[in-house]
Amino acid sequence: MATEEIEIAPISSALVSPGGTTAEIVQNMDAYQELCKALLDDNDWQTIQGKRFPKRSAWRKLAVAYGVSFELRDHKLIWDDDGNLIAAEFTYRCTAPNGRYADGWGACAVSERNAGRKAVHDIPATAETRAKNRAAADLFGMGEVSAEEIDRNAMYISTDEQSKLIERIDSLQHEEKVDLRHLWKEQRLPRRELLNSDQLEHVYLLIDEVTAKSEESFDETPLIIETQEDAF
Repeated sequence: MATEEIEIAPISSALVSPGGTTAEIVQNMDAYQELCKALLDDNDWQTIQGKRFPKRSAWRKLAVAYGVSFELRDHKLIWDDDGNLIAAEFTYRCTAPNGRYADGWGACAVSERNAGRKAVHDIPATAETRAKNRAAADLFGMGEVSAEEIDRNAMYISTDEQSKLIERIDSLQHEEKVDLRHLWKEQRLPRRELLNSDQLEHVYLLIDEVTAKSEESFDETPLIIETQEDAF
């Protein structure tokens, strides 16, 4: 009687192998730390309860440095029975040039703070920021916790950035300030203390736009001027 041969599958190792030699891994970790020191400034960090956490702007700078891209994978807006937005959830994928990726989930609810008239914009923006930050942190940031995950107010520009913006606005001519104020309201930008880094960059572009316009022509049409308290 012929003996049936039984093929035995090789036993795979239960250990996860490192992606390089010890020296290469340590070198890459050191390079990441050095890049953070050279690339990021005080505005990219938020101190919370005595500890520093990287902000949204820090992860975006590092994402550009590493050549990674962000892709929206899923999102959900949650409304109450009266049609008010009460929460938002986002999932983003952060992908490196070599194809390696990490997914990050972020959420924000109106219960985290006193809801104001900016809640419809603020809640999704915070959830999206948290999702992107988590994906980036998991991909190349060794899982660091972002400032926005600890305190949602960290997504706003710093007081130093606010001061510089005020100085720039104060340097404008009267007509330029009026034009900027109209553009600001037209594009539904929040007050300066609620701007995030992307919105701040956009405001500076608007300032360049109104100054370029005033150099080309001068509009003599009278306009109603608001008080500084209501502006920006």
